[in-house]
This record gives sequence, C-alpha cells and structure tokens, in this order.
Amino acid sequence: MGAKLSKNPVSYGFPFLEDKSTIEVMKETHTFVILRGLPGSGKSTVAKQIAEKYPSISGVASADHWKITPLPKESETDSSRYHELDQQIKECLGDKMIVVVDDTHHNKERLDYLFDLAKEKDYIVFIFDIRPANRDLGSLVKCSHWNYTMEQLKLMEPELQKKVVPYYFGWFLVRQDAEKMRKYAMGFLDELSKNETFGEEFLKYVKSDSKENFKLEEYFQKKPSVLHCSTKFCDYGAAPNSESYAGSKIVDDSLSKCFVLKVSALFITPRTLGARVELDKDQQLLWPKDEEAVGSGDQVNLPHSSRSHITLACAPGVQAVQTGLDLLDILKAEKAEAQHHPKVVLEQGECCCLGEGRWIMNLPNSINVKTFFSGFYAKKKSTAE
Repeated sequence: MGAKLSKNPVSYGFPFLEDKSTIEVMKETHTFVILRGLPGSGKSTVAKQIAEKYPSISGVASADHWKITPLPKESETDSSRYHELDQQIKECLGDKMIVVVDDTHHNKERLDYLFDLAKEKDYIVFIFDIRPANRDLGSLVKCSHWNYTMEQLKLMEPELQKKVVPYYFGWFLVRQDAEKMRKYAMGFLDELSKNETFGEEFLKYVKSDSKENFKLEEYFQKKPSVLHCSTKFCDYGAAPNSESYAGSKIVDDSLSKCFVLKVSALFITPRTLGARVELDKDQQLLWPKDEEAVGSGDQVNLPHSSRSHITLACAPGVQAVQTGLDLLDILKAEKAEAQHHPKVVLEQGECCCLGEGRWIMNLPNSINVKTFFSGFYAKKKSTAE
C-alpha cells in the first residue's frame, strides 16, 4: 500500500522526524500517530522512517501487513476485517511509547474508533495526511500493489481530501509535566485551604450547601483528564473559522512539534482553578486572531493571547471554557488597579485577592512545561472542555 523506500527517501518535513528538540521529547512521550492517504501515497515509507528513528520504543500496526484491502466504498467498522490489526494496536498501546497506524483511514467511523483507543490510554494523537507532491492518481496506481484502477482511487479521494478537524487545537502537556502541574495545583489548594484570610473571603462567593464543612479540594473535584492549553475551539469544523485555521500553514508546520510553555501564575475563582500561560513570539503565531474579542466589552485592553491558560479544575456545574474567561477578568482587574484587597503569603509566592473571590499568585519563578501541538479528536461525551 506504500511506495518503496529509495536510497534517498522523501522528506515530509514532520517535526518528530526532523526537529532535534522534538525528537528528544518524543522519546519520553506517549504518542499515537495515524497515517492517512490513498494507496501508494507513501504512508508505509513514513511508517518505516518513524520505526527507524525510534527503533525500540515504537510499534507500527499496518493494515498492509494483515492484508486488509482498502475498499473504495465500505464500512470500515467491520470488526471481522480489523480484528487482528486492532489487537496489534491494543498490544502496542500497552507496550510502546509511539504507536503508528498505517492505513488509508478514509472512513470517519474508523477514525473515531482509533481516537477513542488513544484517549483511553492517554496518548497524544497526531494525524497526518500523506499527499506526496507531483504525484497524480495515475502514478499512485503504479506505486500501489493492490492493483487499483483509476476509478477506484477516485472513489476514495473525496473523503481523504477533507481535513480532519478536531474538537480543539492546542498544546498538550507530556505526562511527566502534566503530573508536575497537578501536584503543584494540589499544593496550592492545600495551602489556601489552611489560610483563614483566604477562607473567609473566598467563602463569601461560593455556592455551597454546607459552608461550615467546606473543603476546597472536594469543591474542585472536576478535573480534566488531559492537561492542555487550547488555541482554537473547532467543534469538529462547526465553529466559525475552524476549517481555515486547521488548514493554515502555521498549523500544518506545527503539528507534532514540541513547545515549552511558560506558566507564570496560578489563579482561583469560585468557578475555576487554572494556570496562566505566557506565550512567546513563535507560540503566539498559533493563537487565532478571532480570539481577541472574546471576553471583551469594557475599556481595558489586554495583550494578544492573554487568555492562554491551562484548566486545572472546575467547580460543580462549571465548564472548563470558563477558566479562560476568569483569567481575562482577573487580568483586567489587575490592569485597572482594582481597590486594595487581602493578600496572603504562601510557600509558592504571594497570592493577591481582586475581589469577588478572585485570587492570583504570580510565580516568582515560572514553571516550564513540555508540550506537543496537536488536536483533541475523540468525540466528547460530556460538557467538559
């Protein structure tokens, strides 16, 4: 199903194959790579390049190996056809850091199944459309060993020309750094819960049936399973400008690339617990321009990408999208020099109150977290971000 490797294999420019810093972090990150394209497009070539780059930690599950013939019109969810391939994928998910799935992937239901497998095992998903330059359908017919006709490839082509748009794009924290942020956040909550000044002020604005027995850690039980800093909410292509963002060159060039994000503050409100992220110039290129007006409506102007954050926890009934709105509200209050409110000194730094239960702790030493830029593709089963 793939083109043969030549002595000088084609370079597709993927960061996880060519960017040195990305390659080093990939070696310690659980990633699920889906290769997508017509028969003969070069998917097997890319799969082999990945296996050679990461020889001991990668596993390639190939439909070609199991002689699963791509059918131009089919329901790829037929379990009898994919049983052995899926068994291999599941074994790789339990044993390998990097799992590569090599198939045409022109069926939406099949992709949804794979996205769910990756989410269940907490793997970051990369999906790549393999479309070699200067190669028409006629040359693909010659490259593929499946003996397809031009007409058969034409039946598959329309679905593969459609961009797979995720629920959202963003930077996804590698497991080690996600755990570090979770521990830091829990330490922050633990210190605040023991501080009487904070407790008296915060409880004025909390909706709770039992304020006498209020416990901060229990109140913020709703935590995201995947720590990330979102850039663009897409709703699988339904959100405004999502398809143009997904198809932009900067997004294409950044997929699977490692970025180190700077966490400069922790903040808490009666609704959310979050971490402020300050983006550098390169990272700001991925921040969509249409996000600038979100949360505005007053006279306080904030810098580009001020909303960038990591949601750490939410109060009952609160959606994670509220975290970014709370951060904008806090930054505007800071900039407007809100009237004096209590401050408490914690081991991690000074935590300042901005009224209405809003508190922020600007970190004396920022926290750097390693991330990969990609999309969240699994179907949402709840209202969480």
